[in-house]
Amino acid sequence: MTRSRREKIRDITRDEIKSTARQLMAEEGTSGLSIRAIAREMKMTASALYYYFSSLNDLITALIEDAFTQLADTIEADINNPELTTSAERITAVANAYRGWALSNPTDFQLLYGNPIPGYSQPTGITYPPARRSFLVTAQIFSEAIESGEIDLRTHYHNFPPSLEQSLHDLTEVDGHNLPLPALYLAATAWVKMHGHIMLELFDLIQPVIADVDEFFQYEVKNFIQNVGLK
Repeated sequence: MTRSRREKIRDITRDEIKSTARQLMAEEGTSGLSIRAIAREMKMTASALYYYFSSLNDLITALIEDAFTQLADTIEADINNPELTTSAERITAVANAYRGWALSNPTDFQLLYGNPIPGYSQPTGITYPPARRSFLVTAQIFSEAIESGEIDLRTHYHNFPPSLEQSLHDLTEVDGHNLPLPALYLAATAWVKMHGHIMLELFDLIQPVIADVDEFFQYEVKNFIQNVGLK
């Protein structure tokens, strides 16, 4: 169906509003984000902005959804490189894509994983599906590695504490996939490992300790791959 000129203009304005919101967050943090501040920056009235977003909560949700989607798109594009022939190479690509996106988009990354925005109520039915995309891509790689015999699963990857096993089962019910629980667990441990490093790096907390942060990250990814049993 052909979109009308009004619909196209509305989409352009929505994108401009989101871009202005990101600019304000980059300059002042999430505390500087408000409908009035955005309207002032765009030389619009606050009431006019409510035509495009029903509330600040609605705008923040759109920003979060965009960021998770862009992160997942970046990771998926990188791991589809035909030159990556092993699961270890694909997991390395996931790690580098995740870190690269975070360092290139620190405002969006901190929106997703930084301090909670006061008063914001996250509609998880909207934000969780794009948030899980990157995780499930990683879990799929581990699943294929298990099936192909590239990974030698240790005993503790089969005997999970009851609450953890239930959480992993819940993921299969929510997203309707049949990925094995060990693959989901390994994806979770990979995410924790990468995320911890990136958070420290973004806030300049690792640099006083480690001179070459990039080399350290690559070394940690290599060790993680070996430690989980990837051949």
